[in-house]
Amino acid sequence: MAAGPVLEVESLTFQYRRATEPAIRDISFSLEPGEVLLVAGPSGCGKSTLIRAINGLIPHSYRGELSGRVAVDGRATTEVRLRDLAVLVGTVLQDPRKQLVASTVSAELAFGPENLGIPRTEMRQRLAEVVTASGIEHLVERTTDQLSGGEAQQLAIAGALMLRPQLLVLDEPLANLDPAAAYRLLELVRGLADGGTAVVIVEHRVEDVLEARPDRVLYLEEGGTRYLGPLPGFLDVVDPNLVKVPFSVHLARAHVFQNPSQMLFAPNVRDEILFGPRNLDRDASGFDELVTTSLARVNLAEPEVESRPPLTLSYGQQKRLAIGVALALKPRTLVLDEPSAGQDHRSATAFMQEIERIDGLESVYFVTHDADLALTHADRILLMRDGRIAADGTPLEVIADRERWIACNLRFTSLMEANARWRSGSERFLGAQELAAWVAEASGRTEEGRVSQASNWTRDMEEGLEGT
Repeated sequence: MAAGPVLEVESLTFQYRRATEPAIRDISFSLEPGEVLLVAGPSGCGKSTLIRAINGLIPHSYRGELSGRVAVDGRATTEVRLRDLAVLVGTVLQDPRKQLVASTVSAELAFGPENLGIPRTEMRQRLAEVVTASGIEHLVERTTDQLSGGEAQQLAIAGALMLRPQLLVLDEPLANLDPAAAYRLLELVRGLADGGTAVVIVEHRVEDVLEARPDRVLYLEEGGTRYLGPLPGFLDVVDPNLVKVPFSVHLARAHVFQNPSQMLFAPNVRDEILFGPRNLDRDASGFDELVTTSLARVNLAEPEVESRPPLTLSYGQQKRLAIGVALALKPRTLVLDEPSAGQDHRSATAFMQEIERIDGLESVYFVTHDADLALTHADRILLMRDGRIAADGTPLEVIADRERWIACNLRFTSLMEANARWRSGSERFLGAQELAAWVAEASGRTEEGRVSQASNWTRDMEEGLEGT
């Protein structure tokens, strides 16, 4: 291993072959052994492209115009074979099923070491260590097609650890995990970092990632670096409408408030949207309006999107497109599985608000690990535990029993704590923006426009963040 940084990114710019402008521009940073870097930003800001450049998929698998330099362990990724980079960089994708290749969990864990010719004695030792550290003992005897999305994600992470990489890259690792599993993963990540492994975490749910105590944050917007530095500085500059952050960030800025891919197969986004309506012999004269409306409802009304191949979109954009495809059929009922996975906070919130406004939609059912999303937008919540309904009621009724909530592998978020403190006895759970504005109005303001009576709460939350 070379002395110095594990990862070096210098003036990195990349434009995909069929794109009209770069996906990322002039990005530079380095990562030391044992350092945890959180990469955050809204959907389409370049996070997935950055990951592909780090693990060598750019330029080895994705073609385009590349400038700048990426080096792992002192070696430029352009000069190292993907096979060799895989030993240095362990990557866990947003959709973990894409990287599972074996039929059983044990075979999946052994796949990487076997292909590298690692002796069986050492392989068995690694397997025992990784299974215990990852908390997947209960999965070892299972077949991979029996795994849930969250279990597949845990297996993909364990598989990456079997190679003992110097750098671990996690792309939206919490998307399919319940809060308890997410907490275990973040503990594991922190332990790996403390042992010398460098870690890059790409995640929209910033508040939840704080358990891993990231050393720095790289915040991207429109393909460029908006911020690079310690967590407190990031919380000062981030737009809380784009990224899910602790409620204290919303409250501190309350003065502002008053003024996917398995479903996609068509050659372009327009044909994807119209596949269902065409096969149902819907009136073609309304297709232009249908495409425009469907894309607007899922925040994809961007130039040239209609003509793009669906699989060239980011994971979050693919997720929204899949939902747009369903909306194009004008259903009376909509069933959504993890609708916020891969979405930045603004996109997820805007989507749910748009869903609530759709005429003719009689009911919406959505399955999610995002407790704040469920509590803010649902009229009724079914809380599940061990395959049974543990609670059935309104959001505030369901969270009233804290012990029951925690027993269901869930955690109280800062927004839940804030609702409990400020909205006790009210009829409705409020989202972060609405609650912050409500607190500001209820509490009154100083001449500087700060929330006066909320200062103790904000200070408590900030002290909590410093202690993570």
